[in-house]
Amino acid sequence: MSHSRFKGRFLRVPAGPKLLTGLTLSMCAFGARTPYLLAGLTAANMLMGFVVCVRPVTLFRRGIKLFFFQSAMILMLYILRFGIEKGVWPGLQTSWQLFLAFFPGMIFMESTSQPQIVQALSRIMSPRTAFVLSVCMKFIPLMVREVRSIYETQVFRGANMLPRNLLRPWNWPDFINCLLVPAIVRTMSMAGEIALAAKARDFGVKKQRTCWPGE
Repeated sequence: MSHSRFKGRFLRVPAGPKLLTGLTLSMCAFGARTPYLLAGLTAANMLMGFVVCVRPVTLFRRGIKLFFFQSAMILMLYILRFGIEKGVWPGLQTSWQLFLAFFPGMIFMESTSQPQIVQALSRIMSPRTAFVLSVCMKFIPLMVREVRSIYETQVFRGANMLPRNLLRPWNWPDFINCLLVPAIVRTMSMAGEIALAAKARDFGVKKQRTCWPGE
């Protein structure tokens, strides 16, 4: 993958300030409990995305899909528990807060290469811990893409896993057998491949390790 993907749209922001800004926005999301504060944090996240991401529109599109999916699930649970009148706004507020807590991380991962993440984390923790944490951070979006690929393949093969199909409990075995189990197997396989690659490169032999410079 070209390093040009990780260059900011307007500014080339180092990984450290991006990480600090993202953590600050995420923490603020838990204290924002009014529409005005939530709207302000949303605008701040959008500004950060436009500044540091090469393709912010693509990122925002994924974020909107995630927000609507998450909101539908949370609103359903709140309405079932508290009713429509008392459940809509609290459910929407909770979903909005959760989304704003995780979205800065999505922006950071989209705009930062793994070497940059390792270099930034190595300033505040050991190189071994920084490497493991950076791999975990990059592993999540990779796993999401793998699960999406498995899902699309199984649906094309005829598995009853579309959202409308999952409303019927008798289709849940397809979800478990065709998506959940393969996803777990693939996750374990990918983790083994990463561990094998690190071992093949003698990871851990030297206390201080180097990183390929990422821009």
